[in-house]
Amino acid sequence: MSTTEAGARRSPRTRRPSSFLLHVDGELKEFWRSPITLAFIVAMPVMFYVGFGLAFRSQADEIRLVGEHEITQANLSFGGILGFALMSVAFANVAIGLAIRRHHGLFKRFRTTPVSPATVMGAYLVNTLLTAVIVLGVVTAIGLLGMGVTIDPARIPQLLVALMLGFVCMAPLGAAVSLLPPNADAAVPMVNGIFFPAAFLAGGFVILPLGDAVSAVVDLLPGRPLTVLIQGSLSEAGPVWDWPSVWLLSAWSLVGTVVALRWFRWASEREPRGFGSAKRRAKTSEREDEGTEAKG
Repeated sequence: MSTTEAGARRSPRTRRPSSFLLHVDGELKEFWRSPITLAFIVAMPVMFYVGFGLAFRSQADEIRLVGEHEITQANLSFGGILGFALMSVAFANVAIGLAIRRHHGLFKRFRTTPVSPATVMGAYLVNTLLTAVIVLGVVTAIGLLGMGVTIDPARIPQLLVALMLGFVCMAPLGAAVSLLPPNADAAVPMVNGIFFPAAFLAGGFVILPLGDAVSAVVDLLPGRPLTVLIQGSLSEAGPVWDWPSVWLLSAWSLVGTVVALRWFRWASEREPRGFGSAKRRAKTSEREDEGTEAKG
């Protein structure tokens, strides 16, 4: 046996990670190394929960009647922050992140590589899902250990299904809303202008005295059916599963998916540093030529 053959047997070739796993790893590193993203997407739901939880801590065991559900104040606050955190990660984070990447030409650069669009978007969504799991896990630990939250083991599967339905609904809606901001600077205020009213009007934290007309509109928004499903899975009594809310969340998920697939753009017409579309560059060149001719 030659030395070359023996060395080859002793040092087998190591498998390189797939392109998808490399992209997932890159997405995770980029997300968790961004202080601003961590502050607004991860820390904000935790701070909100600590504030609301401590404010109602003395009333944690009191039973509240919310629709057809009897739920403790501790579980009511906990359910509200679960919906808020899920919307923060899966809706606001996706909408802002996609808008910024599109504006800065990051997606356009990926399109010039052999990496498939499914790999790029799949890695981004996997990172979003893992982030949601981490944030919801931290909030759950705080609720169980310090806020008096009690979860019926028999209703845990319903809670997990409700959260998964919420993610499947909010992520496509976030991708669809990412098409609205005209540039990266407008992404944060525009998306938060949609996210915060929708999150608080959903009724997860406090029950606001809305009029019949406003309540009818709010009930049709995706935040409300998500809150109803989460509260049902955390309630002491009442229906566990609200099928109208399930169908409404599914409908919003379908709307978000259709809009995102139909009008999704890999590049922005307002990309900085010369990354604009060919049509835009051609128009700019024509204007410069006309100006030169006029001066001549």
